[in-house]
Amino acid sequence: GELNTSEALKDKVVGVYFSAHWCPPCRSFTPELAKTYKLLTEEQSKNFEIVFVSSDNDESGFNEYYRTMPWLALPYADRDRKGALSKNFKVSGIPTLVILDPSGSIITKDGRSMVDGDPTGADFPWVPPAVKDVLGNSFVNKEGKTVTLEDLEGHHIAIYFSAHWCPPCRSFTPNLAKTYNKLKEKGVKFEIIFASSDKNEEGFKEYYGEMPWLAVPFADRERKQKLSQKFGVTGIPCLVILGPDLEVVNGNARNRVSSDPDAAEYPWGAKPLIDLDEDPSNINDYVSLLFIKGEGMDDGAAKAVMDKMTSSGEQYIEKAKASKDDQEFMFFYSNGASGKVTSSVLEAMENPASADKPMLVVLDIPEGGKYCVIECDMPTPDLVDSALADYKAGKLTMQQLC
Repeated sequence: GELNTSEALKDKVVGVYFSAHWCPPCRSFTPELAKTYKLLTEEQSKNFEIVFVSSDNDESGFNEYYRTMPWLALPYADRDRKGALSKNFKVSGIPTLVILDPSGSIITKDGRSMVDGDPTGADFPWVPPAVKDVLGNSFVNKEGKTVTLEDLEGHHIAIYFSAHWCPPCRSFTPNLAKTYNKLKEKGVKFEIIFASSDKNEEGFKEYYGEMPWLAVPFADRERKQKLSQKFGVTGIPCLVILGPDLEVVNGNARNRVSSDPDAAEYPWGAKPLIDLDEDPSNINDYVSLLFIKGEGMDDGAAKAVMDKMTSSGEQYIEKAKASKDDQEFMFFYSNGASGKVTSSVLEAMENPASADKPMLVVLDIPEGGKYCVIECDMPTPDLVDSALADYKAGKLTMQQLC
């Protein structure tokens, strides 16, 4: 039967479990999660509840799958709330287990890994360790000597997740080394620490021989695994930039560094307005506003729109920093429809406007790949705020990307 949400979850740590019967990894994880849940709630009397949020294709699939679970569930028919939860927590794959404290604040979005690594719940409620604790205090340099974290005081630190067996990594590494050396020659306080995903120490040594920076000792597999988990690394190469205070400056600066070999934009922090065809890396994870210049638009008018988007982007960056939360919106521009990424986006639109026409587009790829072309003869600065306000108010007619 239906329960009152506030009463059922009052004073409890809550796991929001995004899963589906058709998903093999979900079906493997669910029984293990059930064991941990029963251990915590029945044997240890912890104030813990899980709410299943279904991605099943139909209600019969939901019913069949939910019968295997001992916890609560969002009613399958409430698809709007399911969509809102997926968007709020930026769920891009399943199974995903988001852990919330009793106030509703996020403890971790990686509850799955936490439970996998702690099936007895010894570390419940799985508060993630601080960056300093995961990073450790000692690293090796090219001479095999130890360098401590204290030696790097005042430095920006990049953690480079890479491996010799990975072709994109082998392409990126020499370019990264050139940029690193340029910064070092200028006396910039910057260091890179290699966190290897190589399959054995021999592969690590061969690959590290090409690098001029520090490394986590290959034998310390646990530290490398915890670093990957801490920074949500799901693919390589990945370059995480940390400030001198060890706060994350950029969760993956690979594309930024690739397009900035002279390090003019160092330390590659959040950019208020991004060239979509140079760096599309965030567009799948955030609601975005895209301005396509097209043809027939005065350069001054285009600049005014981009200046406004830059200003708005800076405001959302500062807001995210203050709240220590994800940025609400990302802002992208494109010089024209022929760009590699831009052309793919336009092709995915059903009956887009003329590819040559300037346009302003709201893209909501995290929510099932939706978009809305803002109706106007020509984009203007005032449409930037109004488009986002209309999106938040649910006033835009969002269409499905093909």
